[in-house]
Amino acid sequence: MNYLSYIKTLTPFSNYTVTDELNYQFNGEQTACIVKYLNGTNYLDSKVQPIQLMIFTKDSQTTKAELETFTKTYNNVPGTYDNGDGTVDYFQQIYSTPNMMMAFDPTGNNYSHQYNINLTLLISSNVNDIKQVKIDNVIYETTQRTLAYFAQVDNQRTANAEINTSQVSYGSVKFNCNLINKNKTLHNKIKSIRTGQISIDTTFTIVLTFTDTTTETYTMKLDNATLNSENQSLPILALSFTK
Repeated sequence: MNYLSYIKTLTPFSNYTVTDELNYQFNGEQTACIVKYLNGTNYLDSKVQPIQLMIFTKDSQTTKAELETFTKTYNNVPGTYDNGDGTVDYFQQIYSTPNMMMAFDPTGNNYSHQYNINLTLLISSNVNDIKQVKIDNVIYETTQRTLAYFAQVDNQRTANAEINTSQVSYGSVKFNCNLINKNKTLHNKIKSIRTGQISIDTTFTIVLTFTDTTTETYTMKLDNATLNSENQSLPILALSFTK
């Protein structure tokens, strides 16, 4: 994956001068971004690549707002990148918040400001992950997702066989996810079940979209809902659905 080429296609960096030349001379005019690759870790068919984005600008407030929007939009967002040679990389990007490193530095005819963003880029090939979770036609941001299939196996010995033979009686699909507890449709629906206002047999339509663009749709029922509330942290709602 060529991250430099990728970031040039994203707003607001499509309007910046973006380079990986560390000796780039900022003239104090157009906002510029230097992509600095840090020491990472290589695996057999994947890579963990830390990156530092150094942004130089004369308009501190506008640039800060743009960078905050960018990091919120793309943080923890998976995607795919076509390398142009027949291979496609799967990647996930984790961004820090923008940090001002320098202010009012005389540059050309202006004063420049520098912001830094730290990024961890996870790159691998042939990975298919859950990209999006939609419950009752509403997309929710989840912090953790688990899709599992369970089978009830009847294992018996037949005749004089030394090895038992198994037969699957039935199967079940479960979906677990964690998300921040907010005042939204899903949370209010679960609250209504918990307080007995609606039937405990209420169904949920769950659509899972994967990074290969395929989808799986399930009609499920709530198996468990646990609200975890701690000081100095956001409340997390852990949900378990079963088909």
